[in-house]
Amino acid sequence: MGFTGLPGLPGSDEDPGVGQVVDTLVDRLLADVVPPGTPRAAAGALVAHRHHLSAWYGDLIGPLRVPTSAVPGLMEALQPRDHALRVTLVVDPTGPASDAGSEVAPSWAATQVAAARAVMLDDDRIEIAGVELPLPVSLPPATAARAALSALDLSVPAWFVVPAVPEWLEALDVLAVDGAENVALHLPPGTDLVQAGHVLRHVVDRQLACAVTAGEVRPVSGEDGLGLVNALCAVRAALNGAEAEQVAGILAEQRPEPLLSAARRMSDADAAVVRAFLPVMTCPAVRPLVEDLELMGLIAPDAA
Repeated sequence: MGFTGLPGLPGSDEDPGVGQVVDTLVDRLLADVVPPGTPRAAAGALVAHRHHLSAWYGDLIGPLRVPTSAVPGLMEALQPRDHALRVTLVVDPTGPASDAGSEVAPSWAATQVAAARAVMLDDDRIEIAGVELPLPVSLPPATAARAALSALDLSVPAWFVVPAVPEWLEALDVLAVDGAENVALHLPPGTDLVQAGHVLRHVVDRQLACAVTAGEVRPVSGEDGLGLVNALCAVRAALNGAEAEQVAGILAEQRPEPLLSAARRMSDADAAVVRAFLPVMTCPAVRPLVEDLELMGLIAPDAA
């Protein structure tokens, strides 16, 4: 027996359709990654990032995610020809900021980011596109959000990492009222997508932009993690008024047909609104994802 489209997702159909998605849906979507580690690791990641930017799919590449500990190695690896490389500073997963019982986490994290930012400020080879900061998860959600906001003293966009569970919805409310506007959701393999769908629906309701980190990214969700097209379609559905359970179902969907049909049917206007709410998705392995998207016909060299 055949199947129909996914509930709550406009344009979803059992026929995947043909053709590329509009550029607006994927431009600057993929955040490349510098892994924490030695200066050599930072230098290698920067070489790969330059290659991605100069390739036919360069328009898909967003900011380079840089852990604060990798900043010295990155700065050493810069070359004179580099100009305005967009980076997002990310607090390292070590130290007080990673301690669930630490109430000094927000100030510690803000200090780390400020120190890294100071190293980069006067270098026109770097453009700081934003910073990503954790919330102290030992505190009540609303209190944790207020603590993170009060510790922050930066003039660049900040992305606050909010646990993707319904218990943390109050933190989203605080961030929305403050006007912070940006949150980061980490959805690695094993994430409860029913809960994540509930949180994503709330993110959209509160007019918050959401950066997604999900481990190894593929076009469509599978056992190894969340799919890129799933995330875009889930935001599209949430904007269209889908219920939290429907958003969760779209995040978890492993059949490509209803997702590809919906993605292909998004107009430039549709895509622009989706991307306002999902401006970036972390992708630690860019080239394999690009090859998969090209194989599915969603992107092509002559359209990049």
